[in-house]
Amino acid sequence: MQCFILGPGRDSEYYEALIATTRELDLPCIDVRDFADLVADKRFGEAAHPLVLVPDTPGHRQAIDPVIAFAREQNGHAFVAYLSDEVASGDYKRLVRTSFAEWITWRDCRDEMRELVARLTSATVAGRTAKVVSFLPVKGGVGNTTLLIEVGAYLSSRRKRGGMRVAILDLNLQGGSVADALDVEPRFDVAEIVGRPERLDEQLIDIFTSRRGATLDIFASPPNRIGLDAVSPEIVFTFLDAVSDRYDVILLDLPSQSMSWSDTLLQGSDAIVLSTGESVPALRKIAAFLLHLDGLAVPDKKLAVAVNAVEADLLGRVARRDVIERPLAKRTTFTVRRDDKATMSALDLGRPLFEMAAGSKAAKDMKRIAEWVEAVTDLAQVAARSGPPASTKRKAVA
Repeated sequence: MQCFILGPGRDSEYYEALIATTRELDLPCIDVRDFADLVADKRFGEAAHPLVLVPDTPGHRQAIDPVIAFAREQNGHAFVAYLSDEVASGDYKRLVRTSFAEWITWRDCRDEMRELVARLTSATVAGRTAKVVSFLPVKGGVGNTTLLIEVGAYLSSRRKRGGMRVAILDLNLQGGSVADALDVEPRFDVAEIVGRPERLDEQLIDIFTSRRGATLDIFASPPNRIGLDAVSPEIVFTFLDAVSDRYDVILLDLPSQSMSWSDTLLQGSDAIVLSTGESVPALRKIAAFLLHLDGLAVPDKKLAVAVNAVEADLLGRVARRDVIERPLAKRTTFTVRRDDKATMSALDLGRPLFEMAAGSKAAKDMKRIAEWVEAVTDLAQVAARSGPPASTKRKAVA
């Protein structure tokens, strides 16, 4: 990977630390004065997915607005890392929403650079084939997307286990809610490949990607009126095949309505989480769907049921456990206790509950689902083979 450093202050200790890090990562670096010189440099135009480092130091200030504008203009050709002690929260959101830029703190520069380079080169890691985990609601409104997001946030935070790379694919293609819940711009415009799946190449995949941090990517469709019958199984499976070598695990947010590709996806999944509410009709419906999966020869060990937003008493005990367990006997079942205040706060801020309130009742319950996914798909060993360990420190946004 070719690296370009924009306007560095050569006499700065920041610059020296940055150069030492790029040498450790075996990144060949070229100094340029500003963005205009960078674009005019033939080496930049010919480089395949170069990395542009923009160091903001006390002796050499770099405004963030030109960085955001440049990242947008590149549209996937280059990835930009803005190195600064702090960034205002609004500016940080604008930066990461480009999908082609990230903020790195000077304090954690070494670890975060290592993590970023590992992610940007992940598509070339030999032998990586993603585990696929399907999340399917028995009906709308049971919190399926929330469960999937929390599992994704937890797994993508397991960087000490080897740099696990996680993707979320929202297959509610007329406009799902994953992008809104995580406050990212939906970029997976499936209309671009309807009838032309051969157009799907590395560059188009990069354009379709909404990045949230260094280890979690989102593929979510903007609102559209495309007919669901226009999305053939070929398109869905071609896309999955194309991105599977980039990730350790891909989490699928499936629609509640049956599609022409639904059963095939479920049969090919490494794990399946069925989500439901605690009402008797919802539990009956999921019991019937479990019989359908039995008919598809889906092994029990790959199946779990998540009963979401259940009522609990003052001691945190599930109030209607017998009603829940009766129709789901001998099935792996998780209950997620209702925690409206914490869940709504996280949703309003566009952040996973796991980041906002990991100690809340709902977060603890959903963590158990994530741990089950990790165990049943053997992700701990997969991640250990996928890349170097990276820092798990979180950055404080000013």
